[in-house]
Amino acid sequence: MNSLVSEVQPRLQSVPALTRTQATRAVDEGLESLGLEVDEYIARRHGELQAQGENNSEIFERIAEELQALRFKAPNLSARQIRRRIYG
Repeated sequence: MNSLVSEVQPRLQSVPALTRTQATRAVDEGLESLGLEVDEYIARRHGELQAQGENNSEIFERIAEELQALRFKAPNLSARQIRRRIYG
């Protein structure tokens, strides 16, 4: 476990109903997402939302909104531009 995980994991674990394993996983996933490029994030998030049963129209709009709040400066992408990045 790296130092950042060992520092943040106990804080997350203090959240009610969050086990040590869940807290560690949350930190790991958060750190992993920080290393993604825009196109990688779009592809991964698209797959996650499809697996939850959302339709592409909703997915593209949601990803466009999420990109504005992430740690990397993503260009302002329309739903159409996001669809093109996924399907070419």
